[in-house]
Amino acid sequence: MAEQQAPGIAGIATKYGLIQGVLSFALFVVGALAGIKQNWVMSVVGIVLGIVVMVLAHREFKRTHEGMMRYSQGLGSGTLISLVAALLSGVLVYVYVKYINTGYIAAALQVQKEALQQRGLTGAQAQQAMAITSAIITPVGLVVTSLISGVVVGFIVALIVSIFTQKGDPRAVI
Repeated sequence: MAEQQAPGIAGIATKYGLIQGVLSFALFVVGALAGIKQNWVMSVVGIVLGIVVMVLAHREFKRTHEGMMRYSQGLGSGTLISLVAALLSGVLVYVYVKYINTGYIAAALQVQKEALQQRGLTGAQAQQAMAITSAIITPVGLVVTSLISGVVVGFIVALIVSIFTQKGDPRAVI
């Protein structure tokens, strides 16, 4: 009988990246439907979600690999998890704002306009800021910014999480 091979790092990372992507999209939709503006609380919840998913993925990897995972493996899997999650949630957000909640972009732009007015910006400065904001807050702009920020933040989280989840081979000779 053939010996069953342990799942690779890419398979585990993809699985948990898909889970994180769906959960991140759900968090986005809950925030959008509740009218919650993107604030630090939502960002912290998203980062905590990423940490939990990454720790679970690292735990599964170690469980299937004799309890060991090098730092580089943790960093690689964490980064791949973040990439897959950012891609999936980006696509889902695009579909949501482009076809399901078509008023989301206009509402987000209105929120930005009000925030500029509260800061005291009016006239040319406000118009210039809104021109930049309206170029970013589009369905494609949301996907691009979420992809970049998701991978960058995910990489930083993976740098830190992997410090705590790594476990070297005690038989290794240095």
